Amino acid sequence: MQLPLALPRTLDSTAEFSACLNRFFTTPVADAVLRWSFPHTARADLLAQAQGIQTPEAFQHTYVNPLFERILAQTSQGLSISGLDELPRDRKFLFLSNHRCIVTDAALVSLNLLSSGRGTCKVCVGDNLMAAPGVAEMMLLLNGISIMRSGSRREVYDNAKYVASYLAQQIQEQRYSVWLSQSPGRTKDGNDRTAAAIVKMLGMQGQGLRVDYEVLHIVPVTISYEHEPCLVYKVRENLLRQASGRYDKLPGEDVVQIRDSLVNDKGRVHLAFGTELQLEDVADTDVVQAIVDQTDAQMALNYRCWGSNRIAHALLNGHPVDLQTPYARSFMDRVDEQLAQLEQMGLERHVARSALLQVLAQPIVNAQRARSGEAALA
Repeated sequence: MQLPLALPRTLDSTAEFSACLNRFFTTPVADAVLRWSFPHTARADLLAQAQGIQTPEAFQHTYVNPLFERILAQTSQGLSISGLDELPRDRKFLFLSNHRCIVTDAALVSLNLLSSGRGTCKVCVGDNLMAAPGVAEMMLLLNGISIMRSGSRREVYDNAKYVASYLAQQIQEQRYSVWLSQSPGRTKDGNDRTAAAIVKMLGMQGQGLRVDYEVLHIVPVTISYEHEPCLVYKVRENLLRQASGRYDKLPGEDVVQIRDSLVNDKGRVHLAFGTELQLEDVADTDVVQAIVDQTDAQMALNYRCWGSNRIAHALLNGHPVDLQTPYARSFMDRVDEQLAQLEQMGLERHVARSALLQVLAQPIVNAQRARSGEAALA
């Protein structure tokens, strides 16, 4: 089925899935994925194996799981998970997630849901990622649904309303859980904050009342990287926005950052599934703000603050910190390398240093604020 321009692109039939899979295997992105995941298997054998794949679950088991196993083995010091076993198995959820990496965040949630026997999830993807051949097909094969970010106001509105209804249907009919970023794009400043506009979009499947949100079973998800794989790009964008009030992406920048987010060092990675939001005592007029506040609080408290975050926070605030430990020396070497890259991009070192440390320190600031809020309510 060819969807109208204002409606999202997603795969809801075997025929659509098979056509998309065949297109994917004609792209350079597919070649790169296959070489990385199966370096000792002939391409012809891999293509023959693909003939029996007809669902996102089968695609993930066959191709994506091996890819991310290699990615994590070669670019991280391991993945830890908390909270998933505490969630009921008899329902689907809307996982409202912080967003640090273009592909990895959603992929790790989806793959861990699948490996735990809960099935995969629908992944909401900005339409900016659907323009690059290979990337678009890969996102759709990962059970993606495209959300329009550009177009006429009417088109964007129609798209948002359709997406909200579609996602609610997936959850209420027990088809799929859903992964959705808490904001329209990745956090660039380390400050994981839920956009009210995202929450309001979810309410468009009804009247925006409390009951319209309760049926979604919203659960915050927090992913924490010891080393942000695309930190240099984020700092550059932050500083250019501060200087000019805008930031124009370079051609192909999303694809470059997808590549770097996959192959750059991540250190330790933690994926924290929170608890379902409690909305039963919330008035209809307050429900959007309640969802924002509860989500932000859970994310701040569930974020795994690493040594990299603590050292950055100490340096930024003039607190004493021992920089002679092996960990601290390694961290400072990494910072020096990143600052050298930013200097090559034309940014002043001392300005870039403060911006870089701020991104890393922000989760500690958020956790302190959240704990203060808890104490105030106690």
